[in-house]
Amino acid sequence: MNVEPSGVILVDVCHVQTENCVAKKTAPVTAVWTAPGRTQVNVCRPCLEEKIRAGEWKIEGARIKQRVDVAVYSKEKQLQLVVEVKKNPNEMNVEPQNWATKIRKNLFTHAGIPNTPYFLLADVPDFLYLWENREHENYETPPDYVIKAKEVLEKYKNHKPSTFGMAQHYSFELIITSWLNELVHSKISHQESPSLKWLSDSGLYEAIKNGSVVMESPTLQVKRQVE
Repeated sequence: MNVEPSGVILVDVCHVQTENCVAKKTAPVTAVWTAPGRTQVNVCRPCLEEKIRAGEWKIEGARIKQRVDVAVYSKEKQLQLVVEVKKNPNEMNVEPQNWATKIRKNLFTHAGIPNTPYFLLADVPDFLYLWENREHENYETPPDYVIKAKEVLEKYKNHKPSTFGMAQHYSFELIITSWLNELVHSKISHQESPSLKWLSDSGLYEAIKNGSVVMESPTLQVKRQVE
């Protein structure tokens, strides 16, 4: 749906209220107009960005800085892997892999996610979905690997809050970042850890070995590196 920013800032409750909402009680919000009916919707900035990232809203000519949840670079400083953290709402009659494929398509089509050799969708704490982007324009491709998140992230299980929301989303980003930061500097043995065989089979481990991990990274530059 197309929306048109009004440029008006007011104090109100956000009408959208995603999990990242900062105006569930009265706070500064901006007014946008929906098309074609020009209905006014008051929305806080995090909810506006989330709607655009999810592909639900479009603003013609907008220059909203897009960020990825986690970016991983090779030792040559080439972007190899983009990770997005989402939560499957577990809607009835929707297979998890179909949900993951739809989310990936929306992100690549509408949210400015860059094409990289690898893309990982983290539905923590349930599954990790990995794509090798061999066909960059084919967004209907199902994941190449589906990994039980518990097998990879078990050691971090005490770090997640009990309910999903902004705090838990950030916590899951930290978990993924910590795991990847440890991975790029480790020497993995699939004989000792068969659950990590997919990292070698996909080529991902070699692509990011001795590289760097960046959390909440703009798509064109590094914001913050997590050591």
